[in-house]
Amino acid sequence: MSRVIAVANQKGGIGKTTTAVNIAYDLADMGMKVLLIDTDGQCNSTDTCRAQVEGVATLYDLLFEQEQPEECVQHMEKLDVIASDKLLKNPEKRFPDDATRLFTMRDACEELREQYDYIVIDTPPSLGCMLSNALTFADEVVIPVTCDRYGMEGISDLYVTINATKKYTNRDLRVTGVLLNKYKERTTLCREISEALPKVLEMFHTTVFDTKIRECEDCKKAQSARMSVQEYNPKCTTAQDYWKVCEEIIGRQA
Repeated sequence: MSRVIAVANQKGGIGKTTTAVNIAYDLADMGMKVLLIDTDGQCNSTDTCRAQVEGVATLYDLLFEQEQPEECVQHMEKLDVIASDKLLKNPEKRFPDDATRLFTMRDACEELREQYDYIVIDTPPSLGCMLSNALTFADEVVIPVTCDRYGMEGISDLYVTINATKKYTNRDLRVTGVLLNKYKERTTLCREISEALPKVLEMFHTTVFDTKIRECEDCKKAQSARMSVQEYNPKCTTAQDYWKVCEEIIGRQA
């Protein structure tokens, strides 16, 4: 039975997609069988993994056209991908207008659990039905945040959604940890937030990952090259940090 991990934060620009892709690739490099599901209509994870969108079955077809899961999985070199679709940019009206609307993704993807060690979900940068569907299907959440006040505000908003999910659709959902992203140790604000964050999150019964993701130029180059950072340059600081994060994730097995 796989661990299903949603990488979530409704605030844009915090490295959520980069985190989802690199966690998925690193887990695969560690010998795990991994599926990456891109639920964001911008298709950034899909593009980074070089998965197809046109002429293939996508997540849209799986959720709303009753396509079989195996028909939507694309087998890439190191991991499998269910691609997003531009039709998912405004999916709210496509979900059923009844009590089942938050269970659409779980019902469509449940059989995939038996086929993978890890399923990583890249979620959209917004609150809404798609994010709630991803959280209802997931076992746990990794929350990347940047070291700024706006990033902290995003956590508060996300926890309202997480707590509602735990109350109504997925009582076993847990937060694996909060991941400090684009970390610059020498900045005063970074240090202050890094030091304060554990106390803030105490009420939410979670912790901060020991590893902080330092951003380097190779991270941006890897995105342009449509590669994971580990593939582009395994010796760069960002690649080393994501590898350590995956070791922490494995170590935090419930």
